[in-house]
Amino acid sequence: MSAKQFQVVHAPHGDAAAERVVRAALGDDVTVRFGGEGFVGGPESYQVIIGRDEVVLDGADPTGTFYAAQTLRRLVERGEAQPGLVVRDAPAMPFRGSIEGFYGTPWSHEDRLAHLDFLGEHRMNTYVYAPKNDAYHRDRWREPYPEDKLAELGELIARAKDNHVRFVFTVSPGLSMRYSDPGDLAALLAKFEAIRQLGGTSFAVALDDIDHKVWHCEEDERRFAESGAAQAWLLNQVHAWAGPGEPVQLVPTEYFDLEDTPYKKALREQLHQDVYVWWTGVGVIPRTITKAEAARAEEVFGHRILLWDNYPVNDYIHGRVPLGDYSGRENGLSEHVSGVLSNPMNQAAMSTVALRSFAEFGWDDRHFESRASWRAALASLAGGRDDVLDALLTFADLNTLDERLHLEQAPELSARIEEFWAAWRSGETEAALALLARMADRLAGVPGLIRTGVIVPGFAAEADAWLEATGLWGRALAAAVTALAGGEAEARARVLELVEAAGRPTDTKRPHDEAPVRVGDGVLDRFVADLLAQIPGDISGSDVATLPH
Repeated sequence: MSAKQFQVVHAPHGDAAAERVVRAALGDDVTVRFGGEGFVGGPESYQVIIGRDEVVLDGADPTGTFYAAQTLRRLVERGEAQPGLVVRDAPAMPFRGSIEGFYGTPWSHEDRLAHLDFLGEHRMNTYVYAPKNDAYHRDRWREPYPEDKLAELGELIARAKDNHVRFVFTVSPGLSMRYSDPGDLAALLAKFEAIRQLGGTSFAVALDDIDHKVWHCEEDERRFAESGAAQAWLLNQVHAWAGPGEPVQLVPTEYFDLEDTPYKKALREQLHQDVYVWWTGVGVIPRTITKAEAARAEEVFGHRILLWDNYPVNDYIHGRVPLGDYSGRENGLSEHVSGVLSNPMNQAAMSTVALRSFAEFGWDDRHFESRASWRAALASLAGGRDDVLDALLTFADLNTLDERLHLEQAPELSARIEEFWAAWRSGETEAALALLARMADRLAGVPGLIRTGVIVPGFAAEADAWLEATGLWGRALAAAVTALAGGEAEARARVLELVEAAGRPTDTKRPHDEAPVRVGDGVLDRFVADLLAQIPGDISGSDVATLPH
């Protein structure tokens, strides 16, 4: 639609970013009225009213109007923007988004820009900049960022504002902080001030993953005695510097339990009440998080809680990319936490599968359904193609195991394997081989469909090693069909050759660069070993031992 065809009527809560979204979405003559209907609601709430010749996007504030535009965009994409439709909505949690807080290879600048666009499109409003392997964030925190890096941060802040995302700049000084040294406090505030000059307004101090019983100057131990008191003092200084507006955030050293300790008591009693405190649940990566636990966190910390949810982060598991559903979080956590944010993978685009569910949970945690949300996330990657969605479902199934939220690998494939063995053991050889052939074709076809069909830029490139391994496993199963059917004499050796090749693709991201990727491990490898035992020939076990378990 040309600019002449597109008519806009502005009101006090209009928004330039919202107008851009609507211009890109609509293709017919229409008048779009931003505000003007007297809508009243909580922060970020909105309504969308679709008439025959006019659309009203009315937000309680500019962010609400922006979200109204994003909702209209989705309705248009799904063909649901029909006259007479009225949508009114509001978020359950004030903080929704992500924390780039993992160890290993940080995201690229391009990754972050795309991620901020993704957050805005999915009504998430917070991005916490805290990459552990950014030296100026942690190891060399006293040093100012170089000019080129500072320029990138400025671009991120601007992109975040365009998407109505708060950019939370974090410094992690705990490895060497001397609380009694005025120079260290000055260095920390100078780091924050440089970001404020770029337009940043939200700040956090991360004091996680340190030994809080270790002091870095004798005066600190004499002055504070308890590290919680020292940290409370430091955050209070940052809070005073920051002034009114966005509250300061603290990632405490004791971030993953509910034990009432002298450390938490000091925070509870001495930390300014406006400071938000991060918490990961009962464990660094707990399988479940309940409302009762969240209520206890509020009580033991004595502050508003932000849930730092370590999913789908993969810095702790070599060779894995967790693609299972976002599960185990009790609906209704918004009663006790101010936000639930994802710590994602080193792979930014692949993280969007889980992040879409985080968006839905943060917006409406009372009606969230993890499996439905997960499938919808995969469907959004497939761009409307059923064959690509089927490939994504298969690929995600092979990458379910994360050793925390999901303790079973490839449950769907395991069910198909059970069907195969039931047919095989009952003497239905032809039916069993047909089942095995379908499994082989399905796995072998996954790489091509995902590489050519997924519409999210970067996903296929990040998944490349895992896709390669998946295709090789599919070809190995196809060779097993031939061998079991009494075909080529070399088929058994071909199975082993392909399985060995499936163990070669490696991760490229630190901290697990050069580690072999793991796809369907514990399921595919055992299945192939069992198949080989059914094939006539040398089954002494020497070749089976080469399978990559």
